[in-house]
Amino acid sequence: MYKITKFLLTDTFLEKENFIVIDSFSVRPCNRRPRILSIPIFAISIFLAAIFIASCGDEGDIPEETDILQPTTTPPATQTPVPAEEPAVGGVVEEPVVVEEPKVSFKDDIQPILAERCAIPGCHAAPGAGGLNLSQYDTFKKGGNGGDAFAAGNGEGSLVVKRIDGGGMPPIPPPLNADQVQLFIDWIDEGAENN
Repeated sequence: MYKITKFLLTDTFLEKENFIVIDSFSVRPCNRRPRILSIPIFAISIFLAAIFIASCGDEGDIPEETDILQPTTTPPATQTPVPAEEPAVGGVVEEPVVVEEPKVSFKDDIQPILAERCAIPGCHAAPGAGGLNLSQYDTFKKGGNGGDAFAAGNGEGSLVVKRIDGGGMPPIPPPLNADQVQLFIDWIDEGAENN
């Protein structure tokens, strides 16, 4: 199946050309069918190698959202140093005043209680018993015959809190519960605003 050719060189040829030649054998197939089969195998190997290389790509060293040209570290933020406060007279440092937004709303928390339990006909609706009309913020703030209904910032000392917390109001049972009374105290302590 294989044709073997042997090259023999004569001494006269070697003397003329000054070549050093080693005998060699050349083996070549007479049938070309094995080569035809090797082409599809080669193509499949290339295809599989391409898939392997594509699947072994970058494992995400750089997030997709970032630009490659951007530096990987962020420069330190420049911030002016804040000087330490010096103690006031007497060595006491004054605390900064923190103003918090009101947590209790008149319209959402207080007015519904007044409308349901106090500002009803025969009680504190217009014209209002004891001259106190609790149907609106302005008339509630104005107070009645007994004086101001509340003093902003003084929830515990306000007349309305004294009356609803064990002072007989509202006269129709049940009395306001502890959470409702606390809403009035908190609202007045926060400034008793029409919010």
